[in-house]
Amino acid sequence: MLLFILGNHCFSQGGWDIGFLPIDSIDQDVVGNDVKLDFKNQSDTTKTIPKFLMNFIGLEDSVTILLDGKKIEFKEKRNIHLDWGFYDEQFLECTNYRNNETIRIYHSVIEEQNDDSILVRLYIEVYNRHRKGKKSKSTDRRYCESVWIPKEVLSGVMIKE
Repeated sequence: MLLFILGNHCFSQGGWDIGFLPIDSIDQDVVGNDVKLDFKNQSDTTKTIPKFLMNFIGLEDSVTILLDGKKIEFKEKRNIHLDWGFYDEQFLECTNYRNNETIRIYHSVIEEQNDDSILVRLYIEVYNRHRKGKKSKSTDRRYCESVWIPKEVLSGVMIKE
């Protein structure tokens, strides 16, 4: 019996620390919290509530955000599986930011909201594409920028549980 319990425990897998708030559920309690933005799929025109969290989170949905006075397209990078998904492994990425540079957004903090938009502080990290994920040597390799994002382009936000 002990062997069965130990064997079962050793081969256990899975884990989940991601929660999801639909965009119409965001209230003042979420302001100031770290979130991962989940954008609507371009072809998604329905507002059904899926049974499972992973149905909310599309694979590589994309959105254009105005940063540094330029329109930059980001894609969602999701590492979510049937029995596990971890909050810290989800991010937004732009692979054509500048010559040989990729930018990633691992952290976003909601600063403010109104009826149709949320103000989000984005923590931006610059990577050199040819150095296999290593940070760029440029002086602005990490910076923050606050941007207003229309709620109409968001499905919701992921939160860490």
